[in-house]
Amino acid sequence: METENEDEQIQKQCVQLFSSTDFIMEPKVFDTIKDYFRHGGAPDQVIELLSENYMAIAQTATLMADWLILTGVEPVDVVNMIVQHLQTLIEKHFEPKKADSIFEAGGVPSWLTEMTEHMNWRQMIYKLAEEYPHCLMLNFTIKLLVDSGHEHEITSVPVAAQQVEVFTKVLMTTIQRTIDSETDEWKRNIQELVQLACHSEQTYLYAQSVLSSLVNDAKSMIIRRISEEIELHAKAKEHNVTEITLTLDGTTAYPKVYQPLCAMLSKKALNPADVTTLYKIYQSTDPPPVDLIRKPAFIELLITQLFDPESTLNPEHRPKYIGLLAYACSVAETNKKSSRKSAVNSKEELSQTTIALEKALEICISSKSTVDLISDLNELYKCLRFPIVAACVLRWIEFRIFDPSYFKLDQGTTPVHLIIIDEIVSLHFLLHQKAFELLVRFFEATFAELDTLVHLEFKKTILDRMVHMLSCSYVHPILEYMKKRWEQQDTDVSLIRHFVFEVLEMIGPPYEPSFVQLFLPLLQKEAIAGTMPFRTDEERKCVKEFIDHASTIVSSNT
Repeated sequence: METENEDEQIQKQCVQLFSSTDFIMEPKVFDTIKDYFRHGGAPDQVIELLSENYMAIAQTATLMADWLILTGVEPVDVVNMIVQHLQTLIEKHFEPKKADSIFEAGGVPSWLTEMTEHMNWRQMIYKLAEEYPHCLMLNFTIKLLVDSGHEHEITSVPVAAQQVEVFTKVLMTTIQRTIDSETDEWKRNIQELVQLACHSEQTYLYAQSVLSSLVNDAKSMIIRRISEEIELHAKAKEHNVTEITLTLDGTTAYPKVYQPLCAMLSKKALNPADVTTLYKIYQSTDPPPVDLIRKPAFIELLITQLFDPESTLNPEHRPKYIGLLAYACSVAETNKKSSRKSAVNSKEELSQTTIALEKALEICISSKSTVDLISDLNELYKCLRFPIVAACVLRWIEFRIFDPSYFKLDQGTTPVHLIIIDEIVSLHFLLHQKAFELLVRFFEATFAELDTLVHLEFKKTILDRMVHMLSCSYVHPILEYMKKRWEQQDTDVSLIRHFVFEVLEMIGPPYEPSFVQLFLPLLQKEAIAGTMPFRTDEERKCVKEFIDHASTIVSSNT
C-alpha cells in the first residue's frame, strides 16, 4: 500500500514537470522520464505532455537570430543582444534556493564552468553575488573564478569579503597593483584598497595584519604608506583604530610609550604631561625605536600645536614638543633580521633640526606683519632646507592666510607667504602634493573680506604659484585641475587664460604626449586663445608654436 502511494506521488511530480513549458529541453528530462517509468508511468502520457508543452522558445530565438543575420546585422551584435536579454531575465527572476539546488545532483554542472569562461557572464555573477550574498551557488562560483585567476575583476567589496580565501586573493592582488602603480594610477588604486580594507572591522584588522607582516619587505616604505592611508580613511569615518595600530606595529611591547601615545592619539589632542613623558624616554641612553613616534597623526598633532597662531601651548613646554618632533623626523636607525641595532650617529642632524625648528617657530610667532617677515626671510629660507621645517611652515601659512584678519594686515598683490611656498616647492619634491592641495584650497576659498577685483588678482597669484610648481615637475595634477575648472565652468575665463599663457611662456618642445593631451584642449577653447586679442605678439607666437608641435604629436599617435 505504501509502495503504491509512493509510486503515485512520484508519478504526480513527474507529470507536473512534463506539463511545464519546454521541459523536453531541460538537462534532467531523461532522468525524470526514467523515474516516471520506474514507478509505473504510462509512455503515452509522457509523449503527449512533452509534445503539447513544447513551445520551442529556444529554437524560435535561434530562428530570429538567423533572420537578423540575414538582414545584415553582424553575428557578434546578435549574440550580444541575446546574451544581454538572457542576463536581464536571469537577474530579474533569480532565486537563490533554486540556484543552490544544482548541488543536489552532485558535482559542478558543466554549464557553470563554461559560463565562467566568458566576461559577460562573469560580470553578471559578480552582480548577483553582491545582491544575494548568502547564495551558496554564487559563493562557490566566485571562489571558482578566483581560483581561475579572475580575482582582479572583483571590484565589489561585499563580494570579496564573503569568503576569507576570496578576500585574501583580492586583497593581495590589490596590494600588488598599488605597489606597482605609477604616480598617476596610485590615487585610484589606493582608493580601491582602502574601500576593500575598511569594509568592516574584520576586514580592517585582517588587511592591516597582512600589511604588518609585509613591512620588513624590500618595499617596506610603500607598505607602511599604504597602511597609513587605510588608517587615515578609517579615522575619517570616525572609527578609533589607535589600539589596533599600536598593537600591530609593536608599540605595546613598550608600555611606557604605549600608554601616553595611545591616550593622545585616541583623543586627537596632545597633553603636556604625556609629551614630557615621551620626551624623557627618548632622551634616555637607551631609547625605544623611533618608529613608535613616527606616526603621521602624532607628527601632525605636534606641528599643529607648535605652529598654530591660536595655540595655547605654554612656552615652557615648547622645547619638549620641538625636541620630540625633531627626534621623530631626523633620527635614523638600522634594523637587521628584525633586531634593532643602535641608532646611527644622528646627533648632529638632530641638533641641526632642533635649532632650525626653534628658529623657524620664533620667526613665525614674532612676525606680526609682512615687514617683520620679510626682514627674517633669509633666515627662514635657511631653515626651510629641513623637510620637517618646510612642512611646519606650510601648515603655519595655511593658518595665517585663512585668518580673517590676514588681508587687513597684508594689502600686497603677492603676499610674502605665497612666495615662501615657492621656496618650499623648489626644495622639497615630497611636499609638492601638500603644497598643491593648499593652493587649491586658497584658490577655491571665498575670502568675503576681499573686493572682487582684489580677489581676482589674488587668484592669479595663486595660479602663478601653480605655474612655478609645474616648472618643478609637478605637472599632471595641476593640468587636470585646470581642465576640471574649465569643464565645470566655475572659474573666470580670464584666470584660465592667464594660466595658459603663463605656462606657454615657460615651456618649449619637445612635449610629452600626456602633457599635450591635457594642455591642448585648454588652448583650443575659443574663449581662451580664439577670438580674444593677444596681449603681445609673443603670446601669438607661443600659441602657434605649441599648436604646431602638439598637432604633430597627436597625428603621430593616431
